[in-house]
Amino acid sequence: MPTMRKLTLLVLFGIFFGCSPKIKSIIEFRKLNGEFKPSKLVEFDRNGNRIRIENLGNSRSNRIVTIQFQNSRKVSEKSCDYFKSHDTCVIRSFSKYEFDSKLGIEKQILYEADSAVRFIREIKNIKNLKITKTHTWEFFPTRNPKIEDALILVDTTYLDRKGRKIKSLHYNSKIEQPWVEIFKYKKNGYSIETIGTARDTIIEYELTDLQKMADKKNIEYSFFDSENFKYEITKY
Repeated sequence: MPTMRKLTLLVLFGIFFGCSPKIKSIIEFRKLNGEFKPSKLVEFDRNGNRIRIENLGNSRSNRIVTIQFQNSRKVSEKSCDYFKSHDTCVIRSFSKYEFDSKLGIEKQILYEADSAVRFIREIKNIKNLKITKTHTWEFFPTRNPKIEDALILVDTTYLDRKGRKIKSLHYNSKIEQPWVEIFKYKKNGYSIETIGTARDTIIEYELTDLQKMADKKNIEYSFFDSENFKYEITKY
């Protein structure tokens, strides 16, 4: 006979991931001092794209990220800190995106609030390979970015047939050898082994039942353990 937990999960899966309309928003509640309090709001458009991420619960200010899409491609992103006492959101950074259909390259330019460029990133997908090249002026954002002054980062990621990461090589123009991440998957989770850093590690991660369903439905969201987190889901 199914346990109450299994019955509850079946009901949740039917409501959240069944044939009903797509998800409109998810509110995350986090346990603090024995009480669940709202900690994050994520909103989606009808195509399943995340269009708003808002942190909740800070009495002074909360970070809000808004994303715009055209033809299912990201075109802009803005990050600001909302101060409730002044009912205003102070811009911290913003990004513009371009896509070159001929080369298959997505380009992101991230700006500081004063329009200085923090980094320029290009992403190209080739079958089961994802290559990300970043020119960054992270410590000295500039309104006149020069390639010769940038730190160059190149991330090469290999994917399996399910589109999951299996190996990532991370190159830094100021470091001779890359550092490596190796991903291994099992039924209820996965591990990440880090090689080539000052603190090489192997970290194990468990996947919740909700996260498995979200991954299966390609929902861009991270669900955490049910003991410390609860979720309120609204659908279109």
